Amino acid sequence: MDLMRKIIITSCILSVVITAVDCIKPSEKFSSQLKSIFSLIFIIGIVTAGIKTGIDFELPEYESKEYDEGYAELQKTADEAMKKEMEYRIGSSIEKLLSEKNISFEKVYVNVNINDDGGIDINRIDYKGKDFEQARKEIEKNFTDAEVTVSE
Repeated sequence: MDLMRKIIITSCILSVVITAVDCIKPSEKFSSQLKSIFSLIFIIGIVTAGIKTGIDFELPEYESKEYDEGYAELQKTADEAMKKEMEYRIGSSIEKLLSEKNISFEKVYVNVNINDDGGIDINRIDYKGKDFEQARKEIEKNFTDAEVTVSE
């Protein structure tokens, strides 16, 4: 707060001085040079006020147990939401693929695992419908290393 007060006071004083000197300048010939000099003086005045007051760029530390628990809960919720969204999107892609190949299905369920490095592993794909073998072949062709099972 003290820093802001000093910067504002310095800005006001420098603005008044610069305006006064600008009014008594001899001619327009030196206008651009004076503007450059005044701008430099203005910046130096603000920086000097900040340095004298002391600028603190340290971030507050959050070492409380309550903060850690809240962050862990938030992270867990975000991970679950991302997992559900990935399962939904992969399931929708498989349903679209089966529809394009004219393979009937009632529902496709997908179970994924999100690794610590952000990778997504498809654990299992559950197929509910009448054409299991045809669907399994098509799913395995497009989603290698995926276990396709019959869902009841």
